[in-house]
Amino acid sequence: MLSERTVTKGRIFVALLFAAFTGCDGELAINADGPSITPPGTQNPGQNNNTPGSNNPNLGSELTESHLRRLTPVQFENTVRHALGDVFEAEDLPSFGDDIPTIGLNNNPSILRINTVNIDSLYASMQRLAQAAVQGTPVVSECVEASNDTCFAEVVDEIGPKLWRRPLQSEERDDLLNTRAELANVASRAEQAEFLIHALLASPNTLFRTELGEVDGEARVLTQFELASALSYTLWNAPPDQELWELAANNQLGDSEILRAQTTRMLEDPRVADALAEFFVDYLKLEAIFTKTKEASLGLTPEAREALVEGVRRDLRQIFSQPNATLLDPFSVNNFHVNEYGATFFGVPVTQGGEYEVVAMDPSERRGILSHPAFLSVHSGEGDTGIVKRGVFTLEQLLCIHLGAPPADISESEDVPEDFDDATATSREVLTVRHSSQPECVSCHRIIDPAGFGYENWDGVGRYREVEKGNVVIDASGELAMGQEVLTYTNSVTFLESLTGSEALRSCIADNFFTYALGDAPKLSEREALYQAFAEADGDIHAVLEALVLSPSFSARKLEEAQ
Repeated sequence: MLSERTVTKGRIFVALLFAAFTGCDGELAINADGPSITPPGTQNPGQNNNTPGSNNPNLGSELTESHLRRLTPVQFENTVRHALGDVFEAEDLPSFGDDIPTIGLNNNPSILRINTVNIDSLYASMQRLAQAAVQGTPVVSECVEASNDTCFAEVVDEIGPKLWRRPLQSEERDDLLNTRAELANVASRAEQAEFLIHALLASPNTLFRTELGEVDGEARVLTQFELASALSYTLWNAPPDQELWELAANNQLGDSEILRAQTTRMLEDPRVADALAEFFVDYLKLEAIFTKTKEASLGLTPEAREALVEGVRRDLRQIFSQPNATLLDPFSVNNFHVNEYGATFFGVPVTQGGEYEVVAMDPSERRGILSHPAFLSVHSGEGDTGIVKRGVFTLEQLLCIHLGAPPADISESEDVPEDFDDATATSREVLTVRHSSQPECVSCHRIIDPAGFGYENWDGVGRYREVEKGNVVIDASGELAMGQEVLTYTNSVTFLESLTGSEALRSCIADNFFTYALGDAPKLSEREALYQAFAEADGDIHAVLEALVLSPSFSARKLEEAQ
């Protein structure tokens, strides 16, 4: 039987959380075309004075749309840790259950939802986090032991702004404290403190980033605190620090030179490398390895999956911790972090015990992150290399060549020569014969298959090989036509050398990075300016991020037309 206190807290949680979804669809998903509500307290959290991109009546048409953005799982964890401290375990965090798109980016606002799938997990998680704060967050635990009630205001004043990334308005603060006071007769001090933390966590102001801004000509210019959050979550995947907060509170982030100086300061923080690593994990869909079905004989155990993805994250953090690192560096690195659980997939010996070692790979067998077993395991079949899967992903995600849907009337019959023997043919030959026997498939697979053939020197879990089926010699050579660019390769390593040196990949990685950072694809004229900055900096990540932060769409959004 639920106690009256539990029912009360549950009702408050539901009321706070569902207040954010007025006008949303039945799945409680945030409308990807922009917010239809104004969460409490976001109407005027910091004025704008000369914010980059403001005072230009013709700017609006070239800006990206406004969105109500739910925090990603990484951003949520970093935000809660910033507010409560290291008082909780990983298992205390919610399972958001976000779909991982095969093509695209995970931080798309239409994907980051609160819905019937994750709301129970959120409720339970926030209860655990609140209980952890009561036990371990000093301002909370000390208040529980105090003999007066004034300390509850200190709890709200210290933790609330950190979670909401802006000052609480007086009405918001009063509502929380008055409700706490009403609980005093039926709840212990620990339960009252738990309620305050639970309510702050459950608020849409914690879970979502707003881009409501203030109208300026044809644009919505982000408020000072919205801009501070945009900057910190883009560069750090974390909430604003004290220096950024104070600049926002003093209305100084509108000065482009101050914004530039803050970008320079923040780029020196190691959290930038963490954020960039998460971009690549998302872009290459590496976390899909945890749900990828594989034949047991391939040996991709849970420990191996964890080891491979953690190894990639370490590789990426090391790359982006270097001076003058570029967005293209991951494609050419050949030193990988490996432990005993992942070593077999690289074919290298390492020390037992689970510790990671940096191992220099044979350059005739590996080249960059696209030759990493984590990537190759995700983009393959259950037991085979998945030539078509690898080809489609390479074209659509890495080269931004959109293929469209396959024809609906594909024949299931295959006109395969009678003397053709699958057992003595390579996987490539088998696929070629089958596709050539289906006329409706030929035109697409003439493009798709060469993009997949280039990976054939690696099996379905990324082990290097030169033969398959015992002694059938693999042919990983080919030619991939991409408009005016034609890639010619003799094996998988030369394939990746050609692929990662192509202009098509450079422009596609830039486009995806800008979309990831802005949360939306930049408009044409701004995209061209960002591409130019990318080219002039030769991909230097600090220069690219500075150009992005100072671009109009970082600080302002398109003013939607009245309906």
